Amino acid sequence: MDAALQTQMTVAALICSVAALFFSLLAAFPGLKGVLAAIRDGVLWFALFLVLGGVAFVGWQRIQELTKPAAGKMTQASSPPSSSSPFVPAVKEVTPPTH
Repeated sequence: MDAALQTQMTVAALICSVAALFFSLLAAFPGLKGVLAAIRDGVLWFALFLVLGGVAFVGWQRIQELTKPAAGKMTQASSPPSSSSPFVPAVKEVTPPTH
């Protein structure tokens, strides 16, 4: 993950956490307690989604980096031999018949 994306995800998670704290403090008012608790829970679930999504994305990138060298080796092994190899048979040029 590049630094800009990591910074954006960190800021988003921080904002969600601060919003959840704010709604927790507002939930102390008895009249709005049910509504604010629901909003707070939604914000916390969204923050959890961001954190787990970021972890999964980093893991996916690591797996992609680990599989790239293996794929590169497979394409090198299956490539046709070069023309400088002594074991490559010479190709005979075919001329069309003339009538």
